Amino acid sequence: MFEEKLLEPHFTSVLAPYMLDVVEQKRALGNKYNAGVEALSAFDDFCNEQQLRIPAISKELLQKWEKKRPHENETTQCFRISYVRILCKYLHSNGYDAPCAFHPAPHVNKCFVPYIFTKDEIERLFSAVDCTKESSESPLRHLVMPVLFRLLYTCGLRVSEALHLKVADVDLDAGVLAIYGAKGDKERLVGISDSMLTYMKSYRSNPLVANAKSIYFFPAPDGGFYDTSTIYDIFRKCLFDAGIPHRGRGKGPRLHDLRHSFAVHILNKWSSEGKDIYTCLPILRTALGHDRITTTEKYLRLVPEAYMEVTEPFNERFHTITEVLCNEE
Repeated sequence: MFEEKLLEPHFTSVLAPYMLDVVEQKRALGNKYNAGVEALSAFDDFCNEQQLRIPAISKELLQKWEKKRPHENETTQCFRISYVRILCKYLHSNGYDAPCAFHPAPHVNKCFVPYIFTKDEIERLFSAVDCTKESSESPLRHLVMPVLFRLLYTCGLRVSEALHLKVADVDLDAGVLAIYGAKGDKERLVGISDSMLTYMKSYRSNPLVANAKSIYFFPAPDGGFYDTSTIYDIFRKCLFDAGIPHRGRGKGPRLHDLRHSFAVHILNKWSSEGKDIYTCLPILRTALGHDRITTTEKYLRLVPEAYMEVTEPFNERFHTITEVLCNEE
C-alpha cells in the first residue's frame, strides 16, 4: 500500500564511494535508509568544507562533526552522530583509518521536560493563529496556518510529517492520513477526528487552495513545502499574541510540544471515560509512530501536574497505603 520513493544519494566527497556502499548495504537488508542518506549527505558536504583528501575519518574530524551546533537540539545532534558512526565502523571493517569507530559516542543530555499546554492555552493559541495575515509574498499563509497548527495538535504529528504531507496522502473521504518517511523511515496511517476533518474539507474546498499548483497539502509560496524554521517563527509570534510566555531555550513551549500535549490530553480523556490506560497505550503508540511501547509510556510520568486526571483514579485505591507510610515516617 505504501510506496515511498527512495532518496537518491548524490555524494561528492572523497568518502562518497564508501557512503554509497553503506546505503546499498542497508537497502539490501530491506531498509529504505532515506534518513541515512540525508545525514550522510550533510556529512559529505562537511567533508568537502573541511577539504578532506583521503578516505579516513580522524578523531579531530569526528569531534568537529559531533560538536553541538547553535540552535540544534539534542535529538538532531544524536541523529547526525549515529549515522556517521555507522560509516566509521564500515571504514574500519574495510581496513581504512577510523580510530574512533568503536569509541564511546559523546554523552548527549537528552533529558527534558516538555511543556504541556492547557486546554485554555490551546484555544488561545489557535485564536492567535486564526489571525494570521494574508500577504503578497505568501498568499495562502492565512489559510494554511490555522489548519496546519490544528492538525499538529489533533493528530499528534511531528511538524516535518505535516509539512511533507501531499494531497494524495490525505483521504478526506475515509478521514485518514498516510504518513511516509517519518522518523526511522517509518510509515503509518493516522485517523482524523470528525471536527478536524470538517475543518480540512473546508480548507481544501477553498478555490485558492484547490487551484494551487502544488502536490503538497500545505503548499508554500514556491509550490514546495514550508521550512520548519518558518513555521517555528509563526509559532513564536502566535505564542506572544496568545499571552503564553516562552520560558527560554530548552524549556519551551516548543512547536513539538503540541504533539506532547496531544498525547497527554488523550490519556486524560481516556482516563475520564474510565478506560484502561495501559490497554489503550498501544493505540497511542501506533498513532504517534513510536518504535517501542516504553517510549509511549513516558507520557504517563512526564509532567505529573499535567495529567492529574490519569493518576487521580489510583489515589483512592492507594490512599490507605499512603496513610500507613506517612504514619511510619
